[in-house]
Amino acid sequence: MEEMRFNLFKSVHKGLRALLADTLLQLQQTDFLIADQATIAVERIKLVLLLMHRHTKWEEDFIFPKLGAESQSMISFFTNQHYHTDALTLNIDILICGFVEAKTNAEKEAVANNLLNAFVEFLAYNFNHMNMEEQLINPLLWNNNNDNELRALQLQHLNASTSRSEQVFLQWMLIHNTNRELASWMNSMNQKSTQFNLVYDLAQKVLAPERLESINLNIYGNEN
Repeated sequence: MEEMRFNLFKSVHKGLRALLADTLLQLQQTDFLIADQATIAVERIKLVLLLMHRHTKWEEDFIFPKLGAESQSMISFFTNQHYHTDALTLNIDILICGFVEAKTNAEKEAVANNLLNAFVEFLAYNFNHMNMEEQLINPLLWNNNNDNELRALQLQHLNASTSRSEQVFLQWMLIHNTNRELASWMNSMNQKSTQFNLVYDLAQKVLAPERLESINLNIYGNEN
């Protein structure tokens, strides 16, 4: 059986897909005529758009340059997809502004319906986009990079800050990956680094005790 290579996108995409899906469920349950609910929903959408933008920047700044000159057509294809995501993002931003400026309940409800539809389109497009990245970009990376090099690239996705948005992104990654995947990810970090401490400390806050026990065994079990 052929050896499984490291999937650079998998753990990140798991977190982003879960966040997108959860946000859709939240929006569907939001009564936009109730101010507090509307505010929470709009702030969640803004957070999702920010995290998706950061993910796109990571791909363009760190991944695309690793594909090589012979992959320019593939880079152009995915760059154009990113432009389309930018257009979808702009449409959502415009709708958010329209909702904030709406004066009557009828106007607010109409814009809210359009906002939900726009987010569904954004989600569907990016779900398909992420699948294509894993299917088309990974083989190119595997041709030119070993797994250790790819793990180092993945770590570039992390900003070693404690910003709220970074904490949210890490939380969704931690919750929605398997214990073995999380242990492998943490083992690829320097355990004395700020990056490792950020991830490990958050894992202790958001993961169930039985999950932490399994991860600790995989990280520290072979030290004695």
